[in-house]
Amino acid sequence: MKKNILIIVSVIAFASCNSPKEKALDAIKKMEAADSIFSPKSIEDLKTAYLDFATKYPDDELSAEFLFKSAQRCNAIAQHEQAIIIFQSVIDKYPKSKRCEEALFLQGYIYENSLNNLPKAKEVYGDFMQKYPNSELAEDAKLAIQNLGKTPEEILESFKNKKDSVN
Repeated sequence: MKKNILIIVSVIAFASCNSPKEKALDAIKKMEAADSIFSPKSIEDLKTAYLDFATKYPDDELSAEFLFKSAQRCNAIAQHEQAIIIFQSVIDKYPKSKRCEEALFLQGYIYENSLNNLPKAKEVYGDFMQKYPNSELAEDAKLAIQNLGKTPEEILESFKNKKDSVN
């Protein structure tokens, strides 16, 4: 009986000794599980938790991913300028991250589609194509540059004209 009590007390003591980092990760996991609600408040809270973690633990392997996710949430709640800044942080602070490529492309996308800053979008897409010419997104960046400022109808018409000229 004493042995069982000792085990239970040890487990409780161990469980209550989570580090602040582990507690932050647990809180993020809980928020991510509830993220399907998509309320602006839950998105903002999760965005903040991601940023806080990346700020407190910049050397952690999850920090680049959390910054990227934070930028995505900024974009989702129309904080486009902040999204661009955070995507740039991913690129600057974690240049070897698998998310750098997508972060750069998404900066161009935000400039084009959310901020309607077509010259800046063209610049960013050009930088993307230069830096990642073999990316799966390189063709998307090329097409985005070709179609900057065009209406959907104009884009469809140009595709139609290309198709007709091939036939």
